[in-house]
Amino acid sequence: MMKERTSLFLLLLVMSLVTESTSTERKNECRERIIHNQKVLNCSHRNLPYIPKTEKHVMDLIFSYNDLRNISSETFGNISDPDSLISLELDHNNIQNVSRRALNKFQNLKYLHLSYNPIYYGNMKKLLGDLSNLKFLSKLVMDGISTITIQKDLFSLMRTNNIETVDVAYYNMKTLSMDSFENFNNLKALFLNDNYIENIKLSQIKHLKNLYLRYNKLRLFPDFSINGSEKDCYFPNLEILALVSNDIKEIASDNFKCLLKLKALSLDKNPIKVLPNNLLSKLPNLEILQLRFLLTDNLTLKPLAFKSASLKMLQFEFNRPATALFDSFNDAFRFVPNLETLKLGFISMLLLTNQQLSALFSPLANISMFKCFACQISQDPKVILNSMRIVIEVDLQSNRITTLSDETFKNNKHLRHLSLRYNNIAHIQESALPVSLLNNLHSLDLSQNPFVCDCNLEWLINWMKTKHSEKKRVITRYPQGYICSLPTEKSKFRLSDISFTYKECHPWSPWIWVAIIASPCVIVIGITVLILYRNRWNIKHYIYLLRNRRKYQLINGHNFVYDAFVGYEAEDSAWVRRRLLPVLEEEEGLKLCIHERDFQPGAFINDNIVTNIDKSEKIILVLTNGFARSEWCMFELKVAHSKLIKDETELVIILLEKIDGRNMNHSLKVLFDTTTYIEWTEDVAGQQLFWAKLKNVLKK
Repeated sequence: MMKERTSLFLLLLVMSLVTESTSTERKNECRERIIHNQKVLNCSHRNLPYIPKTEKHVMDLIFSYNDLRNISSETFGNISDPDSLISLELDHNNIQNVSRRALNKFQNLKYLHLSYNPIYYGNMKKLLGDLSNLKFLSKLVMDGISTITIQKDLFSLMRTNNIETVDVAYYNMKTLSMDSFENFNNLKALFLNDNYIENIKLSQIKHLKNLYLRYNKLRLFPDFSINGSEKDCYFPNLEILALVSNDIKEIASDNFKCLLKLKALSLDKNPIKVLPNNLLSKLPNLEILQLRFLLTDNLTLKPLAFKSASLKMLQFEFNRPATALFDSFNDAFRFVPNLETLKLGFISMLLLTNQQLSALFSPLANISMFKCFACQISQDPKVILNSMRIVIEVDLQSNRITTLSDETFKNNKHLRHLSLRYNNIAHIQESALPVSLLNNLHSLDLSQNPFVCDCNLEWLINWMKTKHSEKKRVITRYPQGYICSLPTEKSKFRLSDISFTYKECHPWSPWIWVAIIASPCVIVIGITVLILYRNRWNIKHYIYLLRNRRKYQLINGHNFVYDAFVGYEAEDSAWVRRRLLPVLEEEEGLKLCIHERDFQPGAFINDNIVTNIDKSEKIILVLTNGFARSEWCMFELKVAHSKLIKDETELVIILLEKIDGRNMNHSLKVLFDTTTYIEWTEDVAGQQLFWAKLKNVLKK
């Protein structure tokens, strides 16, 4: 009897240990979080051939970068509450076969991500047909499925459905027929980025509102009219059109004749040579126009190119002198009466006179946000801001401004955000930035200016200290970004560490000096001797304290918010979020800064980049061809290089893919010649070595 009890006890103990081990293993496999009041279960990057047992009320299952291979209804048997699931991510799982009705149990599913799986064509066709059974499915992402081609037959089994958004990227197709998507009877947003499309055959989709054709090879602006008619259009309700980084060289108002409801148009990174007069005349509802980094050496901007009664936001960046760009300074912005936001960049205004600057910007009376980044403005900004009476935000970063006068912001009573970062301002008079103006600001950035820390700057130094002590985050990058350049003895000191005695900044009058000098020397000597004698012990005690103070050393340190800043192109976001973050943040406990999650909403991109790099102990750059093509990534690279040289901030380079020769610029060449990089591989053993190297570098 005793032996039976002992055996039973041992059996129960073993079962308990096995259950506990299984539970611990499952917890190690997946991470559960609450994001926006939504329970998310992240099981990515585990090489799992099965889906572990889930708890109830999981709304988002992230099962990316695993090894399912074959999917059937049994695959999801461990999902305890399928009716709660609204988002399912199955990308990068080596899925080849999908059985019929495999997803039918998820009747409330809204978002499905199937990208980068080698699903057989026939299986994919049947799966798309089955998706019609999911009445709430609104978004389908199917990027980079190498085993299929985008054609009408692929979607032929689909019936009435409620899918509103379709993402089809990374298919190497020269020609695309839009009738392939005619079975998406509620399609509102179509993403066709990075497909190398040269020709697009349009077909009528009446519900379509957003069309994204970024990073393709279109040479002509698509003709959205049917047989040239302005009333008969392929996409009569289109509101957003993005044609970033194509090969479009010519645009004219006739290109827009069928886009009467268009609100946002992006033509960045196209080799457009001429912006003709009345370009926007057939876009009566256009509110946002983006023309950044046009890939041409010479751009002709006609005087009435931006003429529009509806335009509210204009982003125009082009690396050319203003004298060669604007045909007319008087008319360039004269006929945009409702423009509220103007963002200019890299347009050199160094050679413009005050009269030309005034003529260019004086029509912008209704502007609320003005930015001119790296425009080489050297004059007092008053000539620009004088007519902007209701402006709320002014950003003049990376210019050559040296002085501010009493007239600079005199008329800008509504100003709440001001940035003069990276200029050449040495002195600021209190009358130029009166305290009444400063106290009304929500943000102020005067960092990285060559301040002369003398008595003329005492008022600003004291105001900054007071504002900082109030714990109001008004002064951006304070105190680390505010450094003295002169006088020599105070060079490289922070403004926050500078203080002045009353005597330094309020010297005695000449009459006081005369009275002192005229005093009898005997009396002075007598008084001095008497004072020294009477206070001899106090003096000795003071000298003793001074000597003891010299034994202490000031230890400088850094309080970083992040362990590392991660710089990457948006198209590599999936790799960063699903591979890099789970390993470094969840496994290693590091705190990384990524732009999608940690950048301050509403702030300028360049502000966010520099601020968060300053807050990070190390910098990680994820290099790809997309990184090499991105202007903002190159900006991150230059800032990182500057931090490496100036502050010896450690730079960690991850080579995610081989950089093509056409994308290899001078900055990248210097980086590869001087910095050791860690190369990513799809080989399992190679990945283990990759993670080991990366962890070792980040833990130094």
